[in-house]
Amino acid sequence: MKSGLLEEIKARIDIVEFISDYVALKKSGQNYKGLCPFHSEKTPSFMVSPSKQIFHCFGCGAGGDVITFFMKHDHLSFGEAVRYIAKKAGIDVPDTVLDKNAAARRDGILKANEAALRYFVSALRETTSALAYLAERGVSDAMRDLFRIGYAPDRRDGLYRALKKKGFSDPILKNAGLIAADGGGPRDWFRGRIMFPIRNLRDEIIGFGGRAIGSGIPKYLNTPETDVFKKGEALFALDLAKGEIRRRGYAIVVEGYLDAIMCHQHGFSNAVAPLGTALTHGQLRKLKSSANTVILVFDGDDAGVSAAKRAVSGCCELDIAAKVLLLPRGEDPDSILRKSGAAFFEKALSSARSPVDFLLETAKGERVDVVREALTMIATVKDLLRADEFVRELSDRSKMHETALRSELELLRKKARAPERPPLPRPASTTHREELLLLSILLSFPEKSRVVLPHVNLEDIRNETIRRILRKISERSEHGTVGSLLSEADEAEAALISSLTLNPGFDPEHVDANVADCLARMRERRTDRERRLAEESGDIVRLDSILKEKRKRAQGTRS
Repeated sequence: MKSGLLEEIKARIDIVEFISDYVALKKSGQNYKGLCPFHSEKTPSFMVSPSKQIFHCFGCGAGGDVITFFMKHDHLSFGEAVRYIAKKAGIDVPDTVLDKNAAARRDGILKANEAALRYFVSALRETTSALAYLAERGVSDAMRDLFRIGYAPDRRDGLYRALKKKGFSDPILKNAGLIAADGGGPRDWFRGRIMFPIRNLRDEIIGFGGRAIGSGIPKYLNTPETDVFKKGEALFALDLAKGEIRRRGYAIVVEGYLDAIMCHQHGFSNAVAPLGTALTHGQLRKLKSSANTVILVFDGDDAGVSAAKRAVSGCCELDIAAKVLLLPRGEDPDSILRKSGAAFFEKALSSARSPVDFLLETAKGERVDVVREALTMIATVKDLLRADEFVRELSDRSKMHETALRSELELLRKKARAPERPPLPRPASTTHREELLLLSILLSFPEKSRVVLPHVNLEDIRNETIRRILRKISERSEHGTVGSLLSEADEAEAALISSLTLNPGFDPEHVDANVADCLARMRERRTDRERRLAEESGDIVRLDSILKEKRKRAQGTRS
């Protein structure tokens, strides 16, 4: 793809505004800072530069431009990311410059899902039993429209026939998870169900959740995993809730679609729900990008307690502040709100328990075992201040000596602490400082590349990543900007470029002196290597020439 077109696309997108849809950013000097969405951290090390239009995490090393971010965050191919960002920027990108197959497949799935939703919404308006069910559940017309709730008729291939008439092929409908095949031919995946569309943060319909009316089995059915739908990474209603989550500073996590809808209907617009399964790390990371605090709302029966424990454990591992609200057995937010109203639910939320309090109240067995279970959870908490607070609370509630708890905690930490995610490869022991410094200078002052690079033998550059970047700079007919370099950089290159751009590591007033020093050190290193080779081969003439040249340079330096 032509770099000029990429530069034009990126120039029309404000990277801070774009990333703010995924990460809660705060102004920090000339840049913006937030918690990295690509690894778990307690102290923000994720930086976004509005002037340079790049991002970099100084914790895990991820970095690049807006396209790199989008690819990494949403697990997209380069072509898919460019297509979406170009569309957002109002630029048409010819299919010939993209991965046509992947882009066409994704685009086909999204269009099929949108068409399917229109079919479901239309079917709901014409189905008395489905409308009566929603009315019985207390869902208002406003919520029905806001969430675009529909109905899948209980017919074998009603949706299939309707979408075929609109020109959708069997492969697209299968890729979208809208149809399956058996001995009788293609059939609808969803039948006889209230349909809840699942959207991503870009308001694209990536899948559906269907609730059976009556005694249908299973009670809930989701779209199977597709190119655009990953059940463990999506959250129902997050697209509608993200703004309110940031405003209030916390998210309410409920268990079901109707629970979330009823929360929104009663003014709790920061409510979201997993898709009928246990809360996953992927879903929690999406929540963490909007707020670092969640209130977990579960049924108080054994299944609800078990689910709450798993969710609390995930929150602790990802350093998300969590509280737990256990509702009376057999109740859920849907029933509580309909029977008792918003004020009652608000009061219940304010009484949500801390993780330690929740574990002590719900754990079964001997006191020592219960306390050890709580310590095992605390051992996964990376935020030492939060962990310290938990230990103090555990000591106070369990009446066990704090010193003993801390000693036991240290033993458990050795077993429970998961290894940190390794950073992306970054020049270290295999790189001389002058290589890193020279690259940093050329990134900040690309106009110097024409003068400097002719004096650099790229084969002498020991670090492979630096060598590749310098080669790309040297091959450009015009001064290479950071943005244009990032457009064709791999992950390691993008991480290094963004890191050095945000943290150059040199004094701009002494750039020329630094360049001269780098070149001198690199020449000296090459001379030393040639001298060793001459000594090993016994080439006396070559060795003598090398030593004379070295003495000549030394005399020139002293003079």
